Amino acid sequence: MKTLKKGLAILNTFNEKVQNQGVTEIANKLGFHKSTTHSLLRTLLEDGYVIHDLATKRYSLGYMLLDLAGRITYRKDLREISHPIMQKLSVQCEEDVALNILVEGRSVTIEVIESQYFIRPIIPLGKPYPLHCRAAGKAIMAYLSNEEIEDIIKRYGLMRYTPKTITEKEKLLLELEKIRQHSYAESRQEFGPEGISLAFPIFNKGHNVIASLSIHSTINRLNEKKQKRFINDGLKAAGMINKILVTI
Repeated sequence: MKTLKKGLAILNTFNEKVQNQGVTEIANKLGFHKSTTHSLLRTLLEDGYVIHDLATKRYSLGYMLLDLAGRITYRKDLREISHPIMQKLSVQCEEDVALNILVEGRSVTIEVIESQYFIRPIIPLGKPYPLHCRAAGKAIMAYLSNEEIEDIIKRYGLMRYTPKTITEKEKLLLELEKIRQHSYAESRQEFGPEGISLAFPIFNKGHNVIASLSIHSTINRLNEKKQKRFINDGLKAAGMINKILVTI
C-alpha cells in the first residue's frame, strides 16, 4: 500500500504547468530517495502511466491515464467509437488496423485490430514511436501547427531507421504538404525494412487533429492495386469516425 501511495504521489506532481520532470526534481518535491523515485518511475513506465524522453531524460504522464479517463466518459471514448469501424476495415483489407494518438511529440497506439490472416509482428499498445518515419505519425504531424512541427523536430531530431527514412527537414515538410493535399500518409520501408503502412487523420469537433487510423502491411503483400483499394477504404473509415466525433 505504501508503494501504491508513493506511485500516486509521483503522478500527482504533474499538472498543466509541470508537464515533464526529471528523477531528481520529483524526488526533491516528495522527499523520496532518488533510487526509490527511479524505481517507482520505471514501474509506472512499464505500465504506461508515464513516458520517458530519452533525449531529455525527463518523464511525463503516459497514455494509460488517457485510457482510464476514457473509461469514465465511455460514451465519448475515441476507442469505443472507432472499434467497430476498425474491425470492418481490418476484414476488408485483411491487415492489422491501429488507432494512434499524439503524446509528447510521439505517436502512441491505443487500439489495434489484428488480422486473422497473417503471422506478423504485433503492434504494441502504449509504446511511443517517432512521427517522421511511420504513416501513423506523419498523418498526425501534417496537421499540427508549424510551431509544433518545429518543436518536435528540434526535440527528437529526424533519426534514420532505414535507408528510406526521411532525415532532412525540407523533404519532411514537403511530405507533410503532400499528406494534407491527399488526406492520407504513407510509409514505405521508412521505419522497418519490410513494413508498409497507410494512415488517415482523425479530427475532433474543432477540426483539430487528435488521432490517426492506420493500416499495416508488408512489401510482399501490398501491391499497387491493393494500395489503391486500401486508401479508398481507409479514407471512408476515417471519414465515418470524423462524422461521429463532430456530433459529440
